[in-house]
Amino acid sequence: MKENNPQSGEEFKLLTQERIKNFWGYGSFEAFTWFVGMEEGLESDATLAHLAERFRVAHGKPTTDMHRGMEKVYGHGRWFNRDARVQPTWKYPIALYLYLKIGHAPTKEEIRDHQAFSLGDSEAKETMTVELMPLPSNKAHERTWLYGTLGIPGLSTRSEYITTYKSERVRKLRELFHTHQPKLAIFYSLTYLSDWAAVIGAKPEEITKGMYFAKTNSTACCIIPQSASFGMSYVRLYEFAEKVRGRINC
Repeated sequence: MKENNPQSGEEFKLLTQERIKNFWGYGSFEAFTWFVGMEEGLESDATLAHLAERFRVAHGKPTTDMHRGMEKVYGHGRWFNRDARVQPTWKYPIALYLYLKIGHAPTKEEIRDHQAFSLGDSEAKETMTVELMPLPSNKAHERTWLYGTLGIPGLSTRSEYITTYKSERVRKLRELFHTHQPKLAIFYSLTYLSDWAAVIGAKPEEITKGMYFAKTNSTACCIIPQSASFGMSYVRLYEFAEKVRGRINC
């Protein structure tokens, strides 16, 4: 990751602190479906200046639109146009949502079109992306950690960041989840299964290998592996979807 300081180091520090406290993702909390992941990704060659640009768009807001206002954010727009590739992180959550909605496997084009034109649209309120942890990173590794020199407590290393902030973020996400009560929530990543259970407030049931379901009074909750997980496939995903779709009203 290249070093490149934003215009004001103090400004970036303040933007980062505010994001840790208040930012949750893209779209509207009133969306029908929430896609809940660990953290937002980042271009491999992004700089601190690029991050500052991204943080300014969302400054002072718990969520922001995935499209409007994000046009100039470095690397963002390539996932949101007619020629976009299907983004690896989102492909299975979107595919599961569409399967449950239309009752059969969506085409690659349908997955791409939802990503490009509907995902995180705060006006359409169909799907939103929620991130447990607020700071974007290219990979979940110490070597790609960008925030260690900011002088913010808890950010010296990635592991310190997780230890310092995750439990409070889980608590706050649980509050948001039960306040806004989406009809469907799709959590992706089994690494954080215990955190997803804490957010939901119920023990998930394993439906197929590595895929779980839980239901509150208002929300059907699916928990699936990340796209990079060994053995993950559309076949496995749709087997799970077929077993739970009778318990979900999309």
